[in-house]
Amino acid sequence: MKRLVVAPSWIGDAVMSLPFLRAIRRAHPSDSLAVLARPGPAAIYRAEASAEEVLLRSSFLSDVSALRRGRFDEAWLLPNSFRAGLYAFASGARRRIGYATDRRGALLTHPLPPPSGMGHQLRDYDALLAAQGIAPDEDPPRLPLPEPAAKRADAVLSGAGLSRFVALCPGSAFAMTKRWPSERYAALADALAERGLPCAILIGPGERELGARIAASARAPLPVLGADLDPIELAAVLARARCAVTNDSGPMHLAGAVGTPVVAFFGATDPGRTGPSGSPSRVLDRYVFCSPCFKTECPYGHECMKEISVEDAAAAVMVLAR
Repeated sequence: MKRLVVAPSWIGDAVMSLPFLRAIRRAHPSDSLAVLARPGPAAIYRAEASAEEVLLRSSFLSDVSALRRGRFDEAWLLPNSFRAGLYAFASGARRRIGYATDRRGALLTHPLPPPSGMGHQLRDYDALLAAQGIAPDEDPPRLPLPEPAAKRADAVLSGAGLSRFVALCPGSAFAMTKRWPSERYAALADALAERGLPCAILIGPGERELGARIAASARAPLPVLGADLDPIELAAVLARARCAVTNDSGPMHLAGAVGTPVVAFFGATDPGRTGPSGSPSRVLDRYVFCSPCFKTECPYGHECMKEISVEDAAAAVMVLAR
């Protein structure tokens, strides 16, 4: 049997899908397993290695051509989009398994009603597995770090003069509403430096300006790292941190997957759905009347994040960064 998994598009979602991949591999150790993913998530799946093959998404037509050449027998859909269903249908796989969302039920041979959305996203795929007689993997995501990524992380940290440090991750790819104010990150770096905890800003694609702005606002030296690192190298840097301070973002999930303690800010999103897992963590939130709104722009004053103080964050870090 040749199986294909159509993967989520975001780093954090990819990390949360790793138990699903492990469950399929455990249930069918001798069968072929491939993943179709965007470049960022693809790095996650390659490092985790449950799948023998990771296909990079590019354009729809070239992707479909690659899928048809793969001659897959079975396709599993993790995203709930119509496009993911179209990939599975166009691949020619005779068995197509996914949730009947976004009007794509007719594209599937084994459609299921979508989950309630009340539990953690880690468990969203359990019903798909159970319907095919596969036991879910109850363990949290775990991300092994290849030696080249570990060496790259060591070189980056050595160049910045860092060893045991606190990683400040101020970005989020999906929405500004998920971000704790950038000036608070600078103030937190200063507060932690006074307590003997050096910090570094970790950024991702498109976040150079954000990192530079925070570093310029801090009194203590604050290296900005990560712009030239792939997700696995970034995870290797996080693995060497005493604690990671993050928004609801990819770095939050990467830190948990490598066992680094996490302090996470939540407001516009729900920690019951996408909160940290896999390592000791503290969630800081100040839910107001509109939380969680899941909006990409705040129509009010972003009080859900602004009411989380620097002192609250520093105290949480001091508990975890022992």
